[in-house]
Amino acid sequence: MSVIWEFHMAKTHNYNHMNREPSELFEDVEESKALFHIHKLQNMCNEVRKQNGDDHMHNFYTITWIKEGEAIHATKYVEYTLRKNSILFVPPGLMHRFISNAHCTGYSITFNEAFFAVKENGEDSVSDSTLFSNPDFRSIITLDEKQQIVFKGITELMEKEFENDDRYRHEMLLQQLKLFLLESRRIYEVQHDLDVSLDEEHPGSVIIKFKQLIDDNYKEQKNVSSYADMLNLRATCLNEITKKTTGITAGELIRNRVIKEAKKMLYGSDLNTKEIAYNLGFNDPAYFSRFFKKYTSQTLSDYRSLIRK
Repeated sequence: MSVIWEFHMAKTHNYNHMNREPSELFEDVEESKALFHIHKLQNMCNEVRKQNGDDHMHNFYTITWIKEGEAIHATKYVEYTLRKNSILFVPPGLMHRFISNAHCTGYSITFNEAFFAVKENGEDSVSDSTLFSNPDFRSIITLDEKQQIVFKGITELMEKEFENDDRYRHEMLLQQLKLFLLESRRIYEVQHDLDVSLDEEHPGSVIIKFKQLIDDNYKEQKNVSSYADMLNLRATCLNEITKKTTGITAGELIRNRVIKEAKKMLYGSDLNTKEIAYNLGFNDPAYFSRFFKKYTSQTLSDYRSLIRK
């Protein structure tokens, strides 16, 4: 469980995320209207802090700024220490552990794809950013004194806006988040050699390539064997790597990408459900409707009505 769950645990004390499907976690976020959340690390309760240390995954983006103290972030293949004034970026669907103590101060910012749903003016989706998607899963930046002042200003604006309830709240938070990510990306590109790549057979390299292939082909290809062929792997091998790295199967990763795009279209376009089905490569709109309901527990029309509220 990650630091984001402090917010949700307050509402669902017996919530056991490890027994829930990723799509169900996503729906809980929507039901609580928590498309975006910001809170202080020092306010995290001991129960959640303990649960953070277990292997877990979530279906939203998490940004953690350690202002004071230290924490450990670990995946199946990489473990490293987050020190004072470092910021960690964790994508959805990554199996990981986050170990911190009561001396840690800073912020946790969380948001899901629906909050960042619509690409504007052709800009990249947040999921394309190297901050959240890189082969070694070492998505960290370190701030100097001047940068700390900049990020302090942005996070304080976010905190203030998060408490607002007027019509401009979403747009203000979105623009503040974009500024935070752009400033972070500028620092990341200076602090990391983006030309360095891992060995072709390293699990981190494989999973990044797999996700890129899914992004390029999910409308036409929806079975694991097709992607395994592209990667020159056996389907069972690809599934094993995906399961160890992300905590879900290769098939689930493909399916979640399709559902994610469907949700973006339902939120950000006026296409009807048949048009969305055809756009996503489904020849049978009725099958697409059953597919969506099976894995989200909502009909297409119910989801569109809920998210547009």
